[in-house]
Amino acid sequence: MQVAALTDRAEEILVAASRLFARHSYANVTMEQVAAAVQAVPGALYHHFRDKEDLIFHCYLRGLAIYRREMEAAAEPGIDGLEIVRRFVRGRLRSEAQRMILFTDIDALAAPYSSEVHAKRWQNAAWLADILDRGVADGSIACDEPLLTAVALISILDWVPFWLSERDYYTRQQAIDAIDDIITHGVYRREIAIPEMPEPLSLAPFLESRAALNKRAAKFDRMLSIASDSFNRRGASGTSLESIAADAGMTRAGIYYHFSEKESLLLACLRRGLAGEISIREHLQEHSLGAFDHIVQRIRLLLMLHDTPCGPKATYHNINYLNDVDRKAYVGDVLATIRRDQDSYQRWIDEGRFRRIDTYFAERILTGMGHWYPIWFKTRRDWSPAETADHFARLFLAGLKPRRHPT
Repeated sequence: MQVAALTDRAEEILVAASRLFARHSYANVTMEQVAAAVQAVPGALYHHFRDKEDLIFHCYLRGLAIYRREMEAAAEPGIDGLEIVRRFVRGRLRSEAQRMILFTDIDALAAPYSSEVHAKRWQNAAWLADILDRGVADGSIACDEPLLTAVALISILDWVPFWLSERDYYTRQQAIDAIDDIITHGVYRREIAIPEMPEPLSLAPFLESRAALNKRAAKFDRMLSIASDSFNRRGASGTSLESIAADAGMTRAGIYYHFSEKESLLLACLRRGLAGEISIREHLQEHSLGAFDHIVQRIRLLLMLHDTPCGPKATYHNINYLNDVDRKAYVGDVLATIRRDQDSYQRWIDEGRFRRIDTYFAERILTGMGHWYPIWFKTRRDWSPAETADHFARLFLAGLKPRRHPT
């Protein structure tokens, strides 16, 4: 698909639209709101973009082009691969960096649009993988699957707008420093050898608990599983109660018996996903794993269960579609879960297994890698969920910088 060059006015519209879509979700933003943000009448937008779908498509393309330009700017000759990656990461997180659109509704677009956005995301990942390869060649980076590592890094950066706050206990510079440090050095103590990867845990307990549901509960759970898949892939705008009914082989009345509108269905899917994540944590506690094995198995179970009807399934990408009351209540539940994970990190720091990292940023980096999985790997299956999880875990635990131990 050929995309015409943008005028300055079109660029101004894209900047405003990206900000609105990021804050309120694609489904909740109107062309009238975008027009008001650039002090124009709604009709003026249609001189540049055919409709809202065309507008967000160009927001995606603009965001992808920003990533590419920033990678190119970081790749200065004579600098080793690790420093290029660090320059790119730090540059992307600058306060003056151009705002990115959040890649949450790609599959709500018509097939030609969505296919192009997916393809360009993978092209950017391949470009970053080439930089990682360069670092492996010059000895500054330890990475055995650069493309997966590139996906993880982009996922971390794409997740930042969901949680970064200018009113929290940290400054933006402190956030940049913490993220850069964890990506570069990992969370595991540098002077301790990285253990061998453990054998994967069985999914049987999770699948058996779902199989034990009675017929009515199983039917309801299946509906939420299918709806979660749709919200993950199509976003809130591309999902409707009617499309869920069709996907689930149910009548519209069957859906409306449980949910009168889409927001309540999304909230149920998000709560189901969070309950699934909590069940993973409880399952791991029963095994009394050490720090390294716990993190590896947590990421494995999350990604492996995403690919089953059991789930976790629902991710946090559509939170901004919820009304204020539901969003605040759900975010409160998520933060309570995150705080428990941060407590585990602190215990491992005290035990001498983790470096003295800021546990707040560590958990958000780990979450960022895991929660983009359903969007990145919707159709691409070059790696199994467990293989993908292991590469993400290695990045989180060991970082990019090679570990050098005295012989």
